[in-house]
Amino acid sequence: MISRVYLRPIIALAAFSLIAFGPGSMCLAQKTLAWKFKKDGVTHVLIEQDTSLQMENTGSATLAANQTQSIQTTNVTWTVREISSDGIASIEQMINRVQLDLKSSAGNFAIDTNDNNSLTGLGESVAKGIRPLAGARFVVKTKTNGEVTEVIIPVDVSKKLNEGSGALSEAGLREIAVNGSLQFPTKSIEVGENWTSQYQLDMPPFGELIVSTTYQYLGEENSSGKVLDRIKATTAVKVADATNNSGLKLTSQDSGGMLWFDNARGSIDHSEFKQEMTLNVVRPSVDPAKPALDLKQVMKQTMKLKYTPQL
Repeated sequence: MISRVYLRPIIALAAFSLIAFGPGSMCLAQKTLAWKFKKDGVTHVLIEQDTSLQMENTGSATLAANQTQSIQTTNVTWTVREISSDGIASIEQMINRVQLDLKSSAGNFAIDTNDNNSLTGLGESVAKGIRPLAGARFVVKTKTNGEVTEVIIPVDVSKKLNEGSGALSEAGLREIAVNGSLQFPTKSIEVGENWTSQYQLDMPPFGELIVSTTYQYLGEENSSGKVLDRIKATTAVKVADATNNSGLKLTSQDSGGMLWFDNARGSIDHSEFKQEMTLNVVRPSVDPAKPALDLKQVMKQTMKLKYTPQL
């Protein structure tokens, strides 16, 4: 059985979670990028994640290395319910379906929130964290530059999340919703210009991580008859408090990707991200009969998103 140290990243990745392009032309003039919302407008978002986790407890000769490979597909619908006088859109987000196919040394299983097939062991534990997401609706209030001003999570959704495995709580969903939005500068930008965003991600029992993303505008590109704006994203993660004795260390990382934004439509067209990260967790044993925790975890992930707005 995989412990909660192993289980949490599997469920967290499952909770959230392309198109080839030809050469394009660069636009040298300044440009203002912005989301465009219309009342009752609908956007379907398809999220595809392919994740590899290699975990090894080097502090114990009796615990073998664990290799986990998962492929997950998530379907989400955004519906603009209201637009305020100052342009803030109230977007209802509904998670329609989550499909997860996971293979590991602890067992293989598939989860589809459209069915209730019986699972045991690791499959049952992961399903408890995923199934409450299906049908969940919450409202994200967003400015046209992508800044999230408020997240409203209904009581029934909060209850489902908090009664699950604990891997994704109401606070976790709120954190993802607030920080998962592509936010633009309020001023016009030029090709090559950078801007950054930063937030803290709670990862109990190890403490908080600081996630910083640097965006760079690369200009326009012609793709399938559309003019898309290319934006490069590079992400760096560090431990917020290196003195909290959690034993968590990020020993290597390489994370980033590309977004293609349709400024005429006011929406992301598609995006692709890759992440490679090595973490080490070292903790002494409080029980002399049990080995210390000396865990090495290597994660490799690709994530592709496709946005299909209703015109």
